[in-house]
Amino acid sequence: MKVGLDIHGVIDLYPHLFARLSKAMRREGHEIHIITGQEWDKVERKVRDAGVQYDEHFSIVDHLKKAGTKMWEDDKGTWWIDDNIWFGSKGLYIQANKIDIHFDDNYEYAEYCPDSCTFVLVPKNNFDIGFVKFLYTAGQVQL
Repeated sequence: MKVGLDIHGVIDLYPHLFARLSKAMRREGHEIHIITGQEWDKVERKVRDAGVQYDEHFSIVDHLKKAGTKMWEDDKGTWWIDDNIWFGSKGLYIQANKIDIHFDDNYEYAEYCPDSCTFVLVPKNNFDIGFVKFLYTAGQVQL
């Protein structure tokens, strides 16, 4: 199985949970992909400090910069581009890499996920309880 994890609102909100998940999934031979909007050099340390293990990473900003896509950055360091291009970039990565399940806190990305990927909307509160029940029910991973 290939698992996608967002950083903001997912890994940074539940670091211990996703560290445990990533270690257990990789131990079972599954792949972990970190899929984020922000530049990788600005978030890599956050992922490592959280203890999340991963196989691949993807940054929307880095990808669009490399492709020469015109974007603009505001004075707060937020990058801006057409929503379809922004949200679609994550969906295209998920499709190209055959991600089976993706955890994100922004439901707008779900519209761009292929039907072959299960999109899990991560809530701001009490995700540990629901997630543990999900793992138990799915029987996919022993934490």
